[in-house]
Amino acid sequence: PLAGFVLEEGVLRSGATFGGLLGDHGVPMSTVHELVEQANPHFDVRRMRSGQPYAFIFSNDTDRTPNYFVYEQDAVEYVVFSLQDSLSVRTGKRPVTTTEHSISTVVTGALYNDISRAGADPMLALQLADVYAWTVDFHKIQKGDVFTVVYSMKEVEGRPYGMPRVLAARYTSDGHNKQAFRFEQPDGMQYFDEEGNSLRKAFLKAPLKFSRISSGYSAKRLHPVQKVMKAHLGTDYAAPYGTPILSVGDGVVEKTGFTSGNGNYVKIRHNSVYSTQYLHMRKILVKQGQRVQQGDVIGEVGSTGLATGPHVCFRFWKNGKQVDHRKEEFPSAEPVAAHARADFEQLRKGYMQRLDRAERKAGQDRLAEF
Repeated sequence: PLAGFVLEEGVLRSGATFGGLLGDHGVPMSTVHELVEQANPHFDVRRMRSGQPYAFIFSNDTDRTPNYFVYEQDAVEYVVFSLQDSLSVRTGKRPVTTTEHSISTVVTGALYNDISRAGADPMLALQLADVYAWTVDFHKIQKGDVFTVVYSMKEVEGRPYGMPRVLAARYTSDGHNKQAFRFEQPDGMQYFDEEGNSLRKAFLKAPLKFSRISSGYSAKRLHPVQKVMKAHLGTDYAAPYGTPILSVGDGVVEKTGFTSGNGNYVKIRHNSVYSTQYLHMRKILVKQGQRVQQGDVIGEVGSTGLATGPHVCFRFWKNGKQVDHRKEEFPSAEPVAAHARADFEQLRKGYMQRLDRAERKAGQDRLAEF
């Protein structure tokens, strides 16, 4: 409570220190050292960051010796230093409330901008990209497509705090709906479609059904043909000539071709995060732009390019960077558990109604504009 007190607010500048701030307001260094000691179990004053708000609190306009110093770690957490005879340090938290909202927006250009114009946090576009990463190709969203979203936002004293969270969503394109519902089970939270199937799809462990790893992912190895040390950013699976090579996940064939090093190869984009590549094929059985599903045969094992024998070099990209797929933890594709079906159905029906209402309201608003 600030009744009867005077507040002097500021923002921490680069290079400012706890001791410097208090010293500038007449606080003795002995008091500063005592407060630092008392603060240690709760807060390290060296963690004060430039750009964060602070305040000195005085008992009246004439007394220039502050009673309190308050430092805000973020929008929620703060530290109060009592500077009077009874020195003390305590931490506090502002209450965080969670509110639910819904929007429906027609795609006119960048989804980020469309969501902002609909009155929502534009970061919701990134959340939708994560939710639909496995089922919607965000490179092919068209004008006139519709996103309808029920989402939650945290607020502190009426101001947004943190990122929005998608609770339910509907993507409509060419008259087809793809829906997502956030549902938590004992083994974790996932997004499911209206039938309770997971939107996140696991990859196959390997692109061949029967094979052995002849060379693993390595930052440095002796190249078997060039006889020089170089990185091997893939995993080699040895198998007989003609062994079917499988796509490890759903996706679109991004490129097919031949190079002197890779031989015949296929590259598949699975979503906005993951891509895979298959090298040294004897025969390519797919075309660029073709959509494939997990387990589809895309080629045959060969030894084209720089290869000493029949194998497929399997390469895996995550956010544009090649990684060792055997060390990645991929999401489960399990549907809603049988024992949780009733709870999921109840949640789904409630969010379906909210999505429908949001679409109707947005449609009425658009008609009112004409």
